[in-house]
Parts: sequence; structure tokens; C-alpha cells
Amino acid sequence: MNLGVFNRVNLKDIGDNMYSEWASLSILIQEGLEDSQSVLEKFAPGVGREVTLSIVRQLATNLGIAQAAEPSPLITDKEVQWCMEVICFGLSLPLIEHDTIRDCVNVYCEWLSALYTSPKISVPKPITDDPNYYARKIISHFHNLFVPRKGEAADTINKQAVLCHRVLRTLQQVSRSCATLERDTWECLLLFLIGINDALLAPPAIREDTGEQLCERVLGVLLELFIY
Repeated sequence: MNLGVFNRVNLKDIGDNMYSEWASLSILIQEGLEDSQSVLEKFAPGVGREVTLSIVRQLATNLGIAQAAEPSPLITDKEVQWCMEVICFGLSLPLIEHDTIRDCVNVYCEWLSALYTSPKISVPKPITDDPNYYARKIISHFHNLFVPRKGEAADTINKQAVLCHRVLRTLQQVSRSCATLERDTWECLLLFLIGINDALLAPPAIREDTGEQLCERVLGVLLELFIY
């Protein structure tokens, strides 16, 4: 059972300490939210959008979805981390940019194959050299995808839910199949799941929003990984 994240906040007997211990866990969740912020948020929204659309489209062409997969052009940590700032921002775009958000999800799900014995050819070498470090950054960035967008139509919310399901399936497969997951990566994954449960299920509830569509699935994955 993966209790490391709860050991870090010194969970004790339920009683007078319950609120303070939950507050400690909330601090860890907040730290995770800070890891999901992109430097592109410092600029005007239009600037971040234009950068993201161009970069993510190019990265997605290497994945082998519409054509043969190709090796990644990213060869240094600096290059990878710069692109990850862009993808992080892309995952927070309005749902009208569904194609770009989908490409961000596809890129990150492919890059998580670095945790397996035989990574996909499109995974940058810096990620295959240090897969757990980059997996933690990817997992933290995925939080942006799950954040409910206000005022979106039902069909676009459905598209968001489909992408969220894709991410949850990928993370489930990683947790079940990868023997290389480090303790810090497990803790990051559990904190991510707790954080998105909080983002999706916290009141006030809104009918037919992303939380309503995903609540059962997200809770199920959290419980599965906790007892795995």
C-alpha cells in the first residue's frame, strides 16, 4: 500500500488532529498546483496561445499518429523543459482549442512510455535518461486538463472528459506495469489524484460539468492506486 504521501504529513489518530493534518495535506496539494503553472501565464493570453499552437502541433507530428513516428528533435534537458512549459500552458487552454489540448495529451502520454523497458521512438532522450523526474513533471502538468472550465457547452465538456479518461487510463497502465516507479513518483501520482478530486468535486456542484462526468472514474482510480 502506498502510504508515503500520508506519512509525509504525519497522519495520526482521527480526532482533534484531523483538521490540522488535512491542512498539512492541503499544503502539499497546493505545492503541486504551483508545479502546474507555466511561465507563459506571465504573458498576454494571445501570446501563450500562439506559441502553444505552433510548438505543440510540431511535437505531435513526431508521434506516429497520422504518419510514421520519428525520433524527437529535442536532445537536451533545456530544450525538453522549454517545450514542457508550452505543453503545460496548452493543457489549460479554453476548450475551444480542443485539437491543441488533445495534442498536448497525446505528447505527454507518449512521453510517459519512458517509464517502460522499451520507450516509444518519439520520446526525447533526456526523458528516457531520467524518466521518473520527467514523469513527475508531466503528472503535475496534467492537473490543468482536469480543471473545470466555466461557461462551456455540453459537447465541449464531453470532449474534455474524453481526454481526461485517456490520461487516467495511461496513468493506470503506468502504475500497474512499470516496475521502475520511484517512491517520489508514486507520491506525486497520489497527490495529483487527490488534487483533481478536490478540483472536480468541491462544491458548489454544477450539473453536467466535468466533475459530474468524471467523479466515479477519478475516485475509482485514486482508491485503486492507494491500495495497489
